[in-house]
Amino acid sequence: MNAPAQRPNHDQPGHDQPGHDQPGHDQPSRTYLARLALALYPPSWRDRYADEVRVLLDDSGAGPAAIASLAWRALPAWMGPSAQLGDRPARIRSHLSTGLMAWSMLTGLGLVFAQLTELQSYRLAGHPLIGWSYAVFDVALLVSALTAGLGGLPLWLLMLRQARRDMRPGVIVCLLAPILAPAAWLAGAIMVSRLFGGPGGVSVAWFAVVAAAGFVLATAAATGPVLAMRGLRPRGPALHLAAKAGGVAAALMAVAAVAILVALTGLVLWVPGFPGHHHPAWPGVFLVLAAVAATVTVVSGTRGARAAHTQR
Repeated sequence: MNAPAQRPNHDQPGHDQPGHDQPGHDQPSRTYLARLALALYPPSWRDRYADEVRVLLDDSGAGPAAIASLAWRALPAWMGPSAQLGDRPARIRSHLSTGLMAWSMLTGLGLVFAQLTELQSYRLAGHPLIGWSYAVFDVALLVSALTAGLGGLPLWLLMLRQARRDMRPGVIVCLLAPILAPAAWLAGAIMVSRLFGGPGGVSVAWFAVVAAAGFVLATAAATGPVLAMRGLRPRGPALHLAAKAGGVAAALMAVAAVAILVALTGLVLWVPGFPGHHHPAWPGVFLVLAAVAATVTVVSGTRGARAAHTQR
């Protein structure tokens, strides 16, 4: 067994002098940042390792470099929770939470893609591959959304009943975020279209505002259930069903991402009227973002579904 951590000797010279950072007596800003960095980790990881990390931070003085390193390592903890963590449902929730966030980001990117390409009728008769890519994208996105929604509905209802029974209004608001956020975005988009739209639609600036608001609200819609799962820590068949549905939804979104890649590549190469034909850097940046979101979605969805399938 390891020896207990040694406490600092406050009788040594310099420990009580003003201006010296004393281990265990960090500045309030550093203490807050350390708590914030730990809050980025999955619940199962915090339950197992948070106390040990706090001791290490206290002993090292919780400097900015240590806090930054701690925060940076939170993403791998979500994508691949340690197999040593004994709470398998917590690992399922971790994978499900990460997959939900990435899936929401990829869905937002897909909707922007549809608005700027398919809905603008950018096609070319001599290259039907673009039209086929649009069709594959539409079907994959729709079926992915239906799979995620129907598969996650029992878990959502379970958490809603538990939050109402425990009288936790904050958790109820988090659970309603997937309904409230899209409704708010749709209402805002309609208002902008009516107030600032013209024969050719809204200006580029207003479109950028609406798109940015969509990403913010999509993040809020995904964050709500994640926070609810963190507080309620659900278990059982509903959690397993949501994780398995998340794996299928992630695979379908990967198909949608490939369709985006094919369609954008065709538009850049073959359609002179497409803005990206003359400025291919922007489609390139878009594809990088979509690839990152798709990778995280597929990895998290697959691991969550596998963990749910092997649950005993």
